[in-house]
Amino acid sequence: MKGIIGLLLLLSIVACGDKTHNAKIAPQDTIYNVKDSKKHETVLPASNAYGFDTSYNTSTTHKPFMVTGFFNPDNTLDTAIIIRHKVTGKDALFIKHGGTNQTFSIKTGKDVGQNFDNLNWVGEFKIIQKGTKIFDDVINGEIVGEDQVRDNKKITLQNDGIFIHEDEGGGGGIIYFKNGKYVWVQQD
Repeated sequence: MKGIIGLLLLLSIVACGDKTHNAKIAPQDTIYNVKDSKKHETVLPASNAYGFDTSYNTSTTHKPFMVTGFFNPDNTLDTAIIIRHKVTGKDALFIKHGGTNQTFSIKTGKDVGQNFDNLNWVGEFKIIQKGTKIFDDVINGEIVGEDQVRDNKKITLQNDGIFIHEDEGGGGGIIYFKNGKYVWVQQD
C-alpha cells in the first residue's frame, strides 16, 4: 500500500511539474522604492533581446549593424549595435559589456565629447584591434599624419576600439573605453 501511495505521489509531482521554470517576465518590469513608508512605483522601459529599450530597432541600413570585440579589460566578448529610434529615425550606438549588465548608449556626440546630433552619417563600422596606436589626426583644423603628432598624444589601445566613419571621405573616429566611460579620437 505504501508503494502505491508513493508511486501516486511521484506521478502527481511529475504531472504538475515545476512551474517556476516557465515563469515569464513582463515586457515592463516594475521596481518599488520604499521611502518614508510610502510606495513609489517606477516603470522601467521595456527592452528587447539585445537589451536596449524597445523605442529603438536594430539599424537596417548599416551592414554590419553589429560588431563584437573586447572593449573593456575583463576578457569577455562585448557587443556594439547601431540602433535607430522608431519615431525620430536617429541612429545611436548601443554597447553591452558581455557577462555583465553594464550598457552604454551613445546617442549624440556629447556622449563621447564631440559635436554631432546622431549617428545617421555612419557608413563604416568595424573593430580596431587592441594594441593599435591611434591619435587625433586633426590638429588646428588640418588633417595630419602620424609623423606630425607628438608621441605623448598617441594612444595605444588597451582594449579593442570601435571605428565609425562616413563612407565617402568625410570624417569619423574611434570610440574606446577609458576610465569607466567611452571616449572619442577623431579620424578624418
